[in-house]
Amino acid sequence: MGLGSQVRYDAAIIGAGADGLAAAILLARANLDVIVIERAAQPGGRCITIPFSPGFFASPYQDDVPRIPAALVQGLGVAQHGVILADGSADSRILFRRDAIIARARREALTPAPHTVWKKLQAHMQPQAGEGPVWPGIDWADKSIAETGISADAVLAGRAIDPELAGSALALLTAARSDVVGGGLGALGKALASAAEAAGATIRCNAEACEIKLHRRKPQALMISDGSEIETGTILSTLDFKRTFLSLFAWTALPAPLLAAARDWRMQGAGARLLLALRKPPPLDAPLFLPGDADALAAFRRGAIPERPPLLADPVSLRDPTLSPPGGGVITITLGAIPHALFDGGWTYAKREVLAARALTRLEAAAPGVVASLSGLKIIVPPDMEDALGATHGDLDGGLLAPDQMLGFRPGPRSALSGVYLAGSSVQAAPHGACVAGAVAAAAILADRGGASA
Repeated sequence: MGLGSQVRYDAAIIGAGADGLAAAILLARANLDVIVIERAAQPGGRCITIPFSPGFFASPYQDDVPRIPAALVQGLGVAQHGVILADGSADSRILFRRDAIIARARREALTPAPHTVWKKLQAHMQPQAGEGPVWPGIDWADKSIAETGISADAVLAGRAIDPELAGSALALLTAARSDVVGGGLGALGKALASAAEAAGATIRCNAEACEIKLHRRKPQALMISDGSEIETGTILSTLDFKRTFLSLFAWTALPAPLLAAARDWRMQGAGARLLLALRKPPPLDAPLFLPGDADALAAFRRGAIPERPPLLADPVSLRDPTLSPPGGGVITITLGAIPHALFDGGWTYAKREVLAARALTRLEAAAPGVVASLSGLKIIVPPDMEDALGATHGDLDGGLLAPDQMLGFRPGPRSALSGVYLAGSSVQAAPHGACVAGAVAAAAILADRGGASA
């Protein structure tokens, strides 16, 4: 996966997560010379599986991904590279609307358009006769759930989220999930990387993008932290919107509206993970969700560790026995309402232990026997996610899920800079399925180059 002798590429992709690798596959198949730059030691981004205790494995950041559309699974060819996906149950109405939105996003990407800052909230919040404010994607807002009869349980399935977000539009969009059969999410990351390399893309790991050099507001080169330089006129960033524009560019080189939008984009890391290695099979036969309470939300807002945060315990080894030794088990705990910054200082070892103890106390009360069989534990808090993934504040949603930062108020694949494109968790297409944002961005790149569609 070395850089090799070539320093000029048709396109450079920042981030070898699912979206970056999907884009690399599609662009390379369209005969573009593509390089993917990844800060970690291995490709995959969130789609990795790690050993966290001798003989025990888990995916550190999430257990599944938003369901990848079947056509995209086939188009990326991941099955030919050894991965099998299992789709969880999902309301058909959710899938129907999701697929319609994906089709619309792809059509828009295939239509070359000026690179502009997307329309902001103020341009749309115009009251209609007899109605309150409206905004792009109103059909996915909370009232849609009541009208269609989709239950809050369907929205919460698979995630432990901030109580204020229950039933929100983006939470609803993530209800349809895909799980990997054998090897955890790392199997998906490896398959995507293999497919990208087979298509002709270069993947360079242990390399961090540190600056995008512009000439007349168009990309000229991508600077790497080791001092090397990649010449290219097309750059796709899978970092979040805020990190992309506030960390990769000289601020004086950015259009004022774009700089203001990046500064105003609100991030909210609110999740943590515990990986549990058990000497016995998990005392759960299905994922268990324990809701948080008002005190947990209040603690989160003031930067304190909640006593009773929302908690999702998932016995992942029951679905995938390869994650634990025979006779053992793995449970992952996903916690919501966990602040990135604590009011009394950083996330010390002692504070991590406090968080783990509170989570284990709640789980033990609901599923007795977990603590007695515990043989290993790994704690992952928001700063860990920020360090590992380059996610601002450890926010895996790419920005606060507020009305003015959802759906049509998120950026599309084209940025305000010609030649600079966006994928990853901040963009409009991201919640609709893993790899979707990368595929939409690839379609936009090829459309702007006048080439074949991705």
